[in-house]
Amino acid sequence: MSDPVVVLGMHRSGTSFLVRTLNLAGLWLGGEDKLHTVEGRAKIGNPKGNYENVEGIAINDAILTRSGGTWYNPPKQLVATPDDTRRIVELCTALRSGQPEGYLRWGWKDPRTVLTLDIWLQTLKSNIFIVGSYRHPSAVAQSLAARDGIPLEVGYGLWGVYVHHLLHHIRKHPYALVRFDVDPEHLLEQVSDVCRRTGLRADKDTISSWYDPKLVRSETTADDDSPMFRRVAPLWEELLALHERQN
Repeated sequence: MSDPVVVLGMHRSGTSFLVRTLNLAGLWLGGEDKLHTVEGRAKIGNPKGNYENVEGIAINDAILTRSGGTWYNPPKQLVATPDDTRRIVELCTALRSGQPEGYLRWGWKDPRTVLTLDIWLQTLKSNIFIVGSYRHPSAVAQSLAARDGIPLEVGYGLWGVYVHHLLHHIRKHPYALVRFDVDPEHLLEQVSDVCRRTGLRADKDTISSWYDPKLVRSETTADDDSPMFRRVAPLWEELLALHERQN
C-alpha cells in the first residue's frame, strides 16, 4: 500500500502514544535520527518522545509562521510557497521510497498537520487514511495549562479549532478514531482495530508494549458543566457520534 497513514489530533490528546504503537506495528515514520524520540530529540513535554518527523514539523511551522500564526494561535488563512511544496514532496518521497523491509505502510504525525493538511494534499494529490486521536476538551485544556501555562479558556478554544479541522478532514477521507482517555484495555482494543483497518500488525503484545499509564501527564477531570465546555460541546458530540458510527 503506497498511500500514507496520517495521525491527526489536538495536542495533548494521545497522538504520540498512538503513532509510536502504529510504528511498532509496521508504520514507517523515517529513521530515528529524523524523529523526536526519547533517544534523540524528545521534548520536555513527552518523556518517551513524540515520534514526529523533524522536517515535517519544520514545514508546518514555516507555513503557520508565514500565515501569521503558530500552533497555539492558528491563522485564519494559510499561505504556502513553492519551497513549502518542494519540501513536502521531498519528505514524502523519501518516506515512501525509504520504507525498509518489515514496514507495511508509511506516514507521519504532527498535530499541526490538522491545520495544514489541505496544503499537503494539494501538493501530494494522494489518497490518505486518517487516524484521529482525541480526548475530552477539559482534559486537554488542563494538560495545556499544566505544561505551557495556557489559560483554560484558551485551551478549550484551541481544542475547538483543532477538532473543527479534524472533523473537516475525516468527512472527506477514510478514517479511524481513537479515544485516548479511556481505560487501558479499551484503548489497546481501539489501536488493534486501527491496525486491522490499515493493514498493520495487530499483535496484542506489540501494541501493549508501549503503553505506560505515566503517558497521561496530568490528573484531569471532565467538566461538562462549564461555560467553556458548552461552547465546544457540539464538536465533542459530533466526534463521539462519528466514532460510534465507525464501529
